Amino acid sequence: MSRLVTGAAIHYKDRWGVVTGASSGLGRGLAARLAARGMSLVLTGRNQARLDEAAQEIRRASPQVTVETVAADLAAPGGVSTLLAHVGDRPIEVLVNNAGFGSYGPFADADPGREADEVAVDVSAVVALARAFLPGMLERHSGGILNVASTIAFQPAPYQAVYAASKAFVLSFSQALWAEARAHGVTVTALCPGPTRTGFVDALRADVGHTVIYRRLADPEPVIEAGLQGLEEGRAVVIPGIRMRLIAESGRFLPREWLVRVSARLLGPARVSPRPPIVVHNEAVVPAPAERVFDLLSDVGRWPSWYRACRWVRVESTDGAGRPASFRWKAHPVELHSTVVAAERPHSFAIVADGRGVHAERVFRLRPTPDGLRTIVVSHETQVGPMPWLGRFVLAPRLFRTNRAMFEDLTRAASPGEAMPAAAARAFGRDELAHP
Repeated sequence: MSRLVTGAAIHYKDRWGVVTGASSGLGRGLAARLAARGMSLVLTGRNQARLDEAAQEIRRASPQVTVETVAADLAAPGGVSTLLAHVGDRPIEVLVNNAGFGSYGPFADADPGREADEVAVDVSAVVALARAFLPGMLERHSGGILNVASTIAFQPAPYQAVYAASKAFVLSFSQALWAEARAHGVTVTALCPGPTRTGFVDALRADVGHTVIYRRLADPEPVIEAGLQGLEEGRAVVIPGIRMRLIAESGRFLPREWLVRVSARLLGPARVSPRPPIVVHNEAVVPAPAERVFDLLSDVGRWPSWYRACRWVRVESTDGAGRPASFRWKAHPVELHSTVVAAERPHSFAIVADGRGVHAERVFRLRPTPDGLRTIVVSHETQVGPMPWLGRFVLAPRLFRTNRAMFEDLTRAASPGEAMPAAAARAFGRDELAHP
């Protein structure tokens, strides 16, 4: 007759446990805790040197137990078989399915081979090892399996589609086995930690520090203790930490499409949709030689004397010829710090400017008319940042008008007494507002 128990009947002393992914992170910590309880261990991982280091550390802390290592790549066709051959027919009291890794980025851009290996380790190896050791536990009416899943298992995860689906499988699989095994005094527990400081993030091979989910990593020790305690108490699912429990459980109250959208925001790249810039293009014919026009544009210290939108200029550095190289100035109502990035007399003059919430790049190109008495001046300005993005439909027309006024001021300054009528200058201007 089967026995119905509330907790697992797990015996540690003089029993054997198997821990996968034991060379670092949660696997190494779980192995050390099992050894401290008197359990001998078979540790597996891909790196023999790191496995040996973990085994030596455990032996020093728990000299009463036996610790064996076997290097095996669970993604390879013969990886699981290598581990099972080493274990042989010895009874396994505890199996810790910890080995696993993830990936990050759009699924369409992912490496197919890496994704296949991810499924092999995170799913296929978990099933194969549970199938190998669970029957013996049921027959002895003692033992347990701790499958390391993740809080990502509770919702689809754009940009980690395969990893989240794999952990969702592990969660569902573990709960089903828990229901089958609990009447025999055996428990199967899914440990679902949030992002933890274990080396997992580094193994993603991607910068995920910008995401809300991976911005803060939990310490591994509370996760390890919670996992073993849950296994001993016979719990089906363990989610360490109040914050992670709230995140995992909150998805139950959201429509599925909303849940996926929230998940995409939490895991999405820093700039999935770049903020559109303001682009303003102006042209005018100034009745003055190109050299005269170039001198006015490149001598930024004199801007306030002819450019009405310029309140003041402070030159901060000069180049080898004594010309301004960087300067701070106020173009109503914004204070800007600018750097001259090109000054080719008398053909072009370009600056970049930065202010609060805005980055601007502006290029002036000068082309003399055939008689050399007039100059076609082309201005192209681009602005990006929160301020242009939020106020683009107000700022773009204003920026266009300001640039047009600059051409009128430039015309008057370059050729006193021969100022081009404002209507003529306006005829050459056009506003190119970049669309989202």
